[in-house]
Amino acid sequence: MNTTKKKVAVIGALNVDIGGKADGPLNRGDSIPGTVRTTLGGVGWNIARNCALLGAQTAFFSLLGLDEHQAAIREEAERFGVCLDGCRWERRPNNRYLYICDQRGDISAAVNDMGLCARMDEDLAACWLPALAGCGAAVVDANLPEQTLAFLAREVTAPLVADCVSAAKSVRLRPVLSRLHTIKANRLEAEALTGRSRPLDCAKALLDEGVRRVVISLGAEGLLCAEERSFRREDAVRARAVDATGAGDSLTAAMAVGLAAGLPAEACARLGAAAAGITISHPGSVTEHLRALAKAVPG
Repeated sequence: MNTTKKKVAVIGALNVDIGGKADGPLNRGDSIPGTVRTTLGGVGWNIARNCALLGAQTAFFSLLGLDEHQAAIREEAERFGVCLDGCRWERRPNNRYLYICDQRGDISAAVNDMGLCARMDEDLAACWLPALAGCGAAVVDANLPEQTLAFLAREVTAPLVADCVSAAKSVRLRPVLSRLHTIKANRLEAEALTGRSRPLDCAKALLDEGVRRVVISLGAEGLLCAEERSFRREDAVRARAVDATGAGDSLTAAMAVGLAAGLPAEACARLGAAAAGITISHPGSVTEHLRALAKAVPG
């Protein structure tokens, strides 16, 4: 497949995911039998890998640690086909994310240690600008400091896609909403960002702020996609939930790849719903089964 028309840059966080999935109901204060896995994750890294799986020529931009996980990061980048040339490496530990899922695969609690993200400043971002200029879409995640997000929103010429990451971090995107082409949020993030309670009202508020395309994930109810004054509900793909941790990241990746390929909003929404459905039906935050959707994206 010719991917030259689908160049996507992803600027954001990579971290080491330590995740536990319970075999049965979680009881506060009790030890529950289950499985524990250590993998590479982070919103930005998940999105980058998913973009590559969906057929995009993908470059990742971040600050990474020269610790015991550096070899695994390089090996995984090569396996997925993600370029790391824009990353800076420092002799510090990589970010870490600790989460626990219930027996259905839904996250019950999580703790993040994202110290490297705070060091991703404007000076580092300025070094990335030449490489970002030729991209069909550039993705930022809200793990980045607010000042860095503002710099990128002001200086990046490619259409900008933003992932809210969490309700607490979503507010970092408020000052740059008018410069975003696409924003992806879940229900809680959209409420925190807009102060509205209904997804439709959240979408309208974000459009009023200047965002061109709004995607709000509604879990099992699917998603809401809005552009100008067009609002579309896309049903969730029926799938047995195994691990829901990366569903939102695959949705963001699909919106970015679809944008880079010139797909209209409704086609991006369908691709995103399909990507999320595949992701939740397999263990881990990213699944290589997503490659099956690459043929749905024009080359």
